[in-house]
Amino acid sequence: MQKKKMSEKNNVWMHIFEQVKYDLLEDKIISATDIKNAGKNWNGKSNQFEPRLLCKQDSEEDRPEVFKQNNLCIISIKNGNYLLTKNNIYFPLSYHGEGEIRLLRKNNNSLILNIGNSESSLLDNLRYSGVFETEDFLNEPILFGPLLSGRHRCSFNTTIGTKEISVDGSQYETDACYESENKVLLIECKAKNKMESFNIRQLYYPYKAIYDKVVDKKQIIPLFINKNKDDTIHVWKFQFMNPNVLTSLQQIDYKVYKFV
Repeated sequence: MQKKKMSEKNNVWMHIFEQVKYDLLEDKIISATDIKNAGKNWNGKSNQFEPRLLCKQDSEEDRPEVFKQNNLCIISIKNGNYLLTKNNIYFPLSYHGEGEIRLLRKNNNSLILNIGNSESSLLDNLRYSGVFETEDFLNEPILFGPLLSGRHRCSFNTTIGTKEISVDGSQYETDACYESENKVLLIECKAKNKMESFNIRQLYYPYKAIYDKVVDKKQIIPLFINKNKDDTIHVWKFQFMNPNVLTSLQQIDYKVYKFV
């Protein structure tokens, strides 16, 4: 079923590229209107031309085949505008050292924490287990958070690989954000089986919005968290080596946890 959906999405994108006369050779801006208009000449399902769904490609593996074959990525740069770029916007996830599992105990003082199995529930349990306040992450008590819930818009200039771009009112969301006296912990979380990569945009857009506000007053620590089907929780700790370059992301730590 998943392969069939990917094949259908690939056919839709090939049709869109044909309609907008995209040669697949250079970077190009495509609009939500372009995508919807391409659907007028399509004989398949009309709902396949929803820009938000077509342009959501959270990992390299999520990309349609035509993107993979032509080393293409797509990223939102404005409300309703997307950049098709040859510059890679994905970060490969290394599972080196995953055998060293650290056991966590849930905080059982709450009657509500054990309800649900969502990404938000996972983050709540991690937060109240105290792991985010350990020396591996904040190394000090959380004062505020979770913060920045819901959808927000951001505007800034950045560099993706070799290309300078201007982001103007593009939308972003955070899964969790916590603030301590000297640091900000920014988290993107996925509860799906063993992801091989993730879209850097998911961390960078909220990171850049926060950085432009706090500058050097507080250290910003980006985390990517992936819970696998075996209930192991994988946490990658990152640093943007240059706050003004989206593709300057560097991994600085990796931990694996499991609740007992």
